[in-house]
Amino acid sequence: MIEVFGWAAAALGVGSSVPQFVRIVRERTSAGVSLRTWQISAASTAAWAFHGFLVEAPQMQVPNILLCAISLGIVGYILRERRKSMLLPLLAIVALAVALGGVELLFGAFVFGTVIVAPQLLAQLTQMREMLRSDDLRGVSLGWLALFLVVQAMWFVFGFVTVDWALIVCAGAMCVTASINLAIYLVRSRRQAVALAV
Repeated sequence: MIEVFGWAAAALGVGSSVPQFVRIVRERTSAGVSLRTWQISAASTAAWAFHGFLVEAPQMQVPNILLCAISLGIVGYILRERRKSMLLPLLAIVALAVALGGVELLFGAFVFGTVIVAPQLLAQLTQMREMLRSDDLRGVSLGWLALFLVVQAMWFVFGFVTVDWALIVCAGAMCVTASINLAIYLVRSRRQAVALAV
C-alpha cells in the first residue's frame, strides 16, 4: 500500500511544477518568480533521482528526472526572458547536483537529507523574498505553491512509513516553508486584487 502512496506522491510531484511552467509561458512573464528557486529545484531533483537509484526506490527515480527537466525549462525561460547568459546558471545547477550526490555517497542518507534540506530551504526562502519584494506576482502559480505543499506532505508521510531519514528531514522542513510561501502568496495577491479594484 505504501508503494502505491509513493507512486501517487511521485505522480503529483511531477505534475506540481507544470502549473508554474504553464503560468510563465501563458502570462509571458516570470514576474515574481525566483530564478534561484528553479536552479536549486533542478539540482535537488537530480540529486533526489540519484538518491532514488541508491535506495532502489523507482518512485523517486523517473519522477525526479522529469521534475529536473521541467525545472530546467523554467530556468531557461526565465534566463531568456531576462536576457541573461545561460552558461553560468546551468553550470551552477550541475555543480550543486554533483555536490549533493557526493554527500550521499560519502556520508549516507541521513546526512544527505540533512544537507539537501539547506539548498531546498534556500530555494523556498528566495521565492519567499521574491514574492515579498515584487509588486507583480502574475508569474507566480498558485497551483504550483499549493501542489508543492501537498507533495511535500505526502513525501513526509512516505518517508516516515518507510523510515527514510532523508525524506523525513527534508520533506518536514519543506512543509513548513511551503505553508509560509502559500500564505504569503494568498495575502499579497489578495491585497493586489483589492488595490486594483479601487
